Amino acid sequence: METSIVKLEDICNVSSSKRIFAREYAETGVPFWRGKEVTEHATGKDEMTGLFISNQRYEALIDTGNVPSVDDVLITAVGTIGSVYQVKYDDLPFYFKDGNIIRLGDWVNKLVIPTYVCLYLRSNIGQQAIKEVEIGSTQKALTIKDVARILIPLPKIDIQKKIASIIETIDLKIQLNQQINENLLRLMNVQWKNMFGSLNAENGHFTDLATVAAGGTPSKKQADYFGGDISWITPKDMSLTNDVFIERGLLNITEAGLRGSSAKLLPKGTLLFSSRAPIGYLGIAANPVTTNQGFKSLVPKRNENTEYLYFLLKNLTPYIEGIAGGSTFKEISGAGMKSVEFPLPTDNQIDAFHNIVTPMFDMVRNNEQQNKKLTDLRDLLLPRLLAGDIDLSNIETVMNNA
Repeated sequence: METSIVKLEDICNVSSSKRIFAREYAETGVPFWRGKEVTEHATGKDEMTGLFISNQRYEALIDTGNVPSVDDVLITAVGTIGSVYQVKYDDLPFYFKDGNIIRLGDWVNKLVIPTYVCLYLRSNIGQQAIKEVEIGSTQKALTIKDVARILIPLPKIDIQKKIASIIETIDLKIQLNQQINENLLRLMNVQWKNMFGSLNAENGHFTDLATVAAGGTPSKKQADYFGGDISWITPKDMSLTNDVFIERGLLNITEAGLRGSSAKLLPKGTLLFSSRAPIGYLGIAANPVTTNQGFKSLVPKRNENTEYLYFLLKNLTPYIEGIAGGSTFKEISGAGMKSVEFPLPTDNQIDAFHNIVTPMFDMVRNNEQQNKKLTDLRDLLLPRLLAGDIDLSNIETVMNNA
């Protein structure tokens, strides 16, 4: 496969945005993305509970010609560095924070298709290229100048289109599974509200149905505390996934790390609920896991309680945020979690809900497992496609018969 090596600045304009000051934020209007929102879109979360600027301010920015467009590729430059997202029509309009996000746009269309660049930068090879231009020791960051000089292998445009077509086929299946899961969760939440939203019962507490468990962080100074086979979950890990069922995070700990810290081994079925930075990330442990201190997890006293507690936490999150302490960063304490009151259903009522939604939760779990396999397939194929190791001469026939 004939390939040339080019700098990003040779095939697009590498830039950021105009400065938006905090005083210009608005309660409603045009969404204002930070790195958090780019990462959420890149991982399929699309929660969009962030900031806004006024429509008037956005109109003024349009006049400068410096607003996001369809097919722009955004790269997070601080915090969680290297999240890569290609802007879609449905995302517009929005604006973004200067310094936090680097924008690739104004493409040289005769040389490149933006989807190919996005796929390359998302690949392990592209992520390594991004990592190599990071600056800073404690607080790492990316600069426009250094990103512009990232080298990218560029095959002919027809080959780029074929590579993009193959990977997009896999991505579309992943997105379809995510949409199915979102619909299933929405249906289950409606069922939960129908059964428990206006329940006439005496108030109870989380401790009537579960044990509230905190977590801990093994000392990073002890090399033998990390690298084992015990899953260790942080709020950051939860921010990087759209899954309900959580298997593991970026780091594992060892038995020594577990014994030498306040981390606790939580059983399968535990409700993992982030208690700070931010409050409200929620998942179900797919296997035994531990967490850092950024969680107040619920260990159900009965397996049948898991699904009820999942939607209870979903619906109570705004209230929990409201009673949380802290001026800079809000945090809900263990005592705060134990103080939360709600109408307490009977075991029979909880069991009835469990029996209704278990098949739907099983479908969610199966779709998430399929997406992990599809993601692995995509990540295996992409570097081989980029390297020219796969014959693309009859790829349309192969894909049509797949």
